Amino acid sequence: AGLSDSSDDLVVDGSRAATPLGTLGDAPLGAYERLMADQAAEVRRAAQTLGPAAFTHEYVGERGMDVRAILVALEIPPALVASVPVFQLGTLLRVHLQRLHGRRPKLTTVNTPEDVVRELKKAQRIMVLTGAGVSVSCGIPDFRSPEGIYTRLNDEFGLDDPQQMFDIEYFRDTPELFYSFARELYPYNFEPAPSHAFVKLLEDQGKLLRNYTQNIDTLEHVQGIQRVLNCHGSFATATCIKCGFRCDGKALEEDIMAMRIAYCPKCAEQKPQQQQTQQKTGQGSGSTGRLVDMVFDEDDDDDEDDEEYGAVRGIMKPDITFFGEKLPDQFDEALLCDREAVDLLLVMGSSLKVAPVSEIMGYLPHTVPQIVINKTPILHLNFDVQLLGDADDIVAYLAKQCGWELRHKRIAGGSSASLEFAAVGVKPAEHPMPSVEVAVREMREVEGAEGVAGVEVVEETRAYSVPEHWHVFPSAVVTPRDLMVASGDARVRMAAASSESDDSDSDGDSEDDSDSDSGDDSDLDSREPSDKEDEEDEELVRELVETNIDGAAPSEAANQH
Repeated sequence: AGLSDSSDDLVVDGSRAATPLGTLGDAPLGAYERLMADQAAEVRRAAQTLGPAAFTHEYVGERGMDVRAILVALEIPPALVASVPVFQLGTLLRVHLQRLHGRRPKLTTVNTPEDVVRELKKAQRIMVLTGAGVSVSCGIPDFRSPEGIYTRLNDEFGLDDPQQMFDIEYFRDTPELFYSFARELYPYNFEPAPSHAFVKLLEDQGKLLRNYTQNIDTLEHVQGIQRVLNCHGSFATATCIKCGFRCDGKALEEDIMAMRIAYCPKCAEQKPQQQQTQQKTGQGSGSTGRLVDMVFDEDDDDDEDDEEYGAVRGIMKPDITFFGEKLPDQFDEALLCDREAVDLLLVMGSSLKVAPVSEIMGYLPHTVPQIVINKTPILHLNFDVQLLGDADDIVAYLAKQCGWELRHKRIAGGSSASLEFAAVGVKPAEHPMPSVEVAVREMREVEGAEGVAGVEVVEETRAYSVPEHWHVFPSAVVTPRDLMVASGDARVRMAAASSESDDSDSDGDSEDDSDSDSGDDSDLDSREPSDKEDEEDEELVRELVETNIDGAAPSEAANQH
């Protein structure tokens, strides 16, 4: 949602709300408070139950409610709302809705692995969201782990931003970078993991609503999963960025494996035809119609021009959604339909840090149980249960507990029902788990005779425990920082949130983080990353929300911005 200061209408996702803003900036704020008084409770409930995306669509887009009125109803201090420029109201609303949604009330009836088993057996329309973590065990590298693709790109190519490899404009200008690395991702000889087999098992039992995958490796298709949506595209097909010619992705395999640019065969055919036409008609710059001019046309006499023509325009690009490209329309259409039907959300191998897939939670009713299987904890969303560890181990454990047989050669004995698997003893650690002691340093004011005399650094040891709804398997990666953030310490949580975008999962999940089996998605995360200016906007508005929620005056920097 956003406001345009060049228009009298509220703009939401390209559509205009029914209520014009008119002289919004000059109207008394009290009018908005009175306007929303009888609806405030409803608005607050909807903001928590619908999630940011669905709430904005319904209340701002469909009902045309004023953004300032909504902010006041959501208990943002009127003085703060009044201090925010019109063009920043949309950002303020988005930030606050994300905070509300991040505090999704955890379901009190879903806490243990036994509860997860119960929900799996009961559910009939399970939405499964998979990330790169489910494919790392297949040999496909993740993106953000210390050994992941982005780290290697930074080391080997010295890019300012390793995500440039998946930026559409950078691809147009420098396609050789992508093709020099594409074979690392190309699914030429990879086999699905037990995690893929588990999703197929759910489908075979009639329980799978849809598998939303951020991965581009097509292993879901290899596994035979039918109800799958490739949120970020895949190597299955390819399209010319100039003429739109489309072909099977296999046609690019030879070029990808040879690390050379794949040129469009149609563009290659069309250019000679255009040259012949110009030669016959005598057209073209400097052409006189003479044979010598036709053969040695100055516009076409050097290989450099031909190379530039092919490299910039006639290039075949796998149908992977790059940064700067819109996700397929099927994503929005499927999500709007599925949110009404889903009765259980299961996230596997993704830490959900990349939009818009990470925003799926914002579309789902808060009453739907939410379970995550990941190598590292997810700290910015309130899942009912977090099963931490290798996804392949955990799904085999769940299948066994459900009384289902999951077959895969990487499972001990080839089956979750085998004696060999039972002997391995895959299971989570018993609760309560031992506390972790962490040395914490902080600055405190020192009182003097006439007030505050200065500050001193105080160091103390604090004990942090694993939350009861986290169930840690032997392969999990949980750090003291994770426990500190999960403890709810506001200062630690805010510091962690401010640095979250710079952190990479220590495990190597895969979607966007990278847990070796359940971290980030081996997909391309976050199709539309914010540039530095957007991040600055977001940070300053976040300051208004976080530090001035009590109505104090915004900082000078925030006001000036």
